[in-house]
Amino acid sequence: MSETRAQLTIDRLFSDPDLGGTPPQSVAFSPDGARITWLAADTDNFERLDLWEHDIASGQTHCLVKSSDIASTGELSDAEKAYRERRRITQSGIVEYYWHPDGNSLLFPLDGNLFLYDLASASSTQLTGEQTFETSVQFSPDGRYLSFVRDQDLWLIQLESGHEIRLTFDGGGTTSNGVAEFIAQEEMHRFHGYWWSPDSQWIAFSQVDESPVELTQRYEIAADGFSVHDQRYPFAGTPNAIARLGIVDLSGEARWLGVESDASSYIARVNWLSDNRRVAVQLQSRDQQKLQLLVVDHLAASRRVVLEESSETWLNLNDDFRSLSNPNHLIWGSEQDGYNHLYRVDATTGEKTRITSGDGPVTRLLSVDEEAGLVYFEGYVETPLECHLYSARIDGTSPPSRITESGFFHQVSMAADHRHFVDRYSSAVTPIAVRLCNMEGNVVHDVFANNLDASHPFSAYLHCRGESSFGELEASDGQTLHYQLIRPNRAGKCPVIVLVYGGPGVQRVTNEWIQPWQHYMASRGYGILRLDNRGSTHRGTRFEAPIFRHLGVAEVQDQLQGVALLKSLPWVDADRIGVFGHSYGGYMTLMLLAKAPGVFRCGVSVAPVTDWRLYDTHYTERYLGDPNENGQGYEASSVFPYAGNLSDNLLLIHGMADDNVLFTHSTKLMKSLQDAGVEFEMMAYPGAKHGLSGRLTNIHRYTLMDRFFDRHLGGNP
Repeated sequence: MSETRAQLTIDRLFSDPDLGGTPPQSVAFSPDGARITWLAADTDNFERLDLWEHDIASGQTHCLVKSSDIASTGELSDAEKAYRERRRITQSGIVEYYWHPDGNSLLFPLDGNLFLYDLASASSTQLTGEQTFETSVQFSPDGRYLSFVRDQDLWLIQLESGHEIRLTFDGGGTTSNGVAEFIAQEEMHRFHGYWWSPDSQWIAFSQVDESPVELTQRYEIAADGFSVHDQRYPFAGTPNAIARLGIVDLSGEARWLGVESDASSYIARVNWLSDNRRVAVQLQSRDQQKLQLLVVDHLAASRRVVLEESSETWLNLNDDFRSLSNPNHLIWGSEQDGYNHLYRVDATTGEKTRITSGDGPVTRLLSVDEEAGLVYFEGYVETPLECHLYSARIDGTSPPSRITESGFFHQVSMAADHRHFVDRYSSAVTPIAVRLCNMEGNVVHDVFANNLDASHPFSAYLHCRGESSFGELEASDGQTLHYQLIRPNRAGKCPVIVLVYGGPGVQRVTNEWIQPWQHYMASRGYGILRLDNRGSTHRGTRFEAPIFRHLGVAEVQDQLQGVALLKSLPWVDADRIGVFGHSYGGYMTLMLLAKAPGVFRCGVSVAPVTDWRLYDTHYTERYLGDPNENGQGYEASSVFPYAGNLSDNLLLIHGMADDNVLFTHSTKLMKSLQDAGVEFEMMAYPGAKHGLSGRLTNIHRYTLMDRFFDRHLGGNP
């Protein structure tokens, strides 16, 4: 009797338990380095997160707080919903948490309220009322205060007494204190608008005035209603919000530092130096070709420019700033030689001493151990396919030393005492696992082994996996393009779907666990190609630069190189190639179909940018400049000059409450295609944001895509 093997289905892809297992999220060490905490899916509801801990000494693991056990009748404010959308937080329950500096308690928001969990009593206390909404929550470094933003002003709670202190009083309307504006959160990845001094005596904060930003109406169409939201959205070429920096002490006495963004600049980053009197501010020019490090002494009311950097294209921001114990020394990340590297900088003279070098970027500075004379960082030093943990000497006298295991992609969290790190790792054939390691890279505990054994959720579907391989192509300018190919376990010629993103700031071809949807498609007879075209990240400034001032050219050329590769393979049916992408990938799908008609049989474009004038200032102007002086580049980079050429089958998908890539992008395209007599298919999702999250939405969306690809590519289910 032949054995019946389980087959993957769309329902199973989006059901519990997760096919990749349930690895810990948001892993952190306690301040004393004795515990590890993380978030994990509730056993009864995989879309809701609980708080867990692992004791390093005993090796014991247990759930600290089950979110469903806490009675909370609060609901999220619009500000909190917007913050979660910026952070791409789609789950519920305990979605983030913060260790108290003394290590005896943890704070977490839940359903719009703040709770403090005491480890000794194993109980949670609600700190805020049901009628108030708090965002941007932080502990003071000494642990005496909890700070947050409420009603556009900055507040404190004195934790011992529970007494609330209001620090600013002029928030309201278009003015906010302590809040990171839309551009800062969405495009600069700066999510806070205030910063505690190390001694907990002062708070530097930004006051944002959004009145210059164009007021527009954003329409949100839900299943049972329609709403219009007034939104100040900074479209490319239009005015930005104005921000200025202030200092406030714990009594609420505030003064301004004389630093502000204006029509030609952004406040990009703010950090305190270790002397508690100087604040380091990164000011970025609006064209993002200049960056100043400005040091402001708030006690002496003086300021000076410590260093300046410039680029003929653009400067990428990073979070690699660290003030050392000697307040005149700091660590700085710079792409001045083409790759992001670390430098030790004299905060008075701006003199730089190199710490790292080479043709691979530092992607994240993790920690500085001054006593040992070491910095720890993540980077792509040896291959663009794998991110690793490295150490290097602060004095730059030795090359970086890799700590994590080769053959895997790693994401690391480090203990403050530099005794351990948590390694979250995977490969194309190994699901995400988590282990505790010492600083030599030796495993202390397997926190979450996630072995692909008989008990693993994916074990029943191992036969569905396609064969994964990596390869290289050469771009027209001689640079190397990396790709990943999944071949289905089928005889004969097969259709292939090009899974595209293609935009800057993102890398998709890495040696990481492959999302089960790709194996699901392989089980149905489809191949998958992913290729990182020029413009993608982590390959240096030369690799990024070809997209400058004209999007959709180099990216399209490189993706077509990938198609040429497919057509050369004996198992690929060259007449059955499709393309699928979301966001910038949705834009790329449209550009590939319109600029290369007949190459693809069909394409699925989800939440695409269609006209770059409709996207925001900081992102768009970084690559295309000001539309008022590069109008030709904006026009050539939009979909519309080529939309009439679109002759291949198109499925257009968009969320009807998208506040990032507005639904207007798709309605404008719909009208253009209709006027040109171009037929297409369309699916809109009421109430859905940019990520189109939610189990039922994804089941419907991917089922729709399934049928579309089967119809036009003739898969072999």
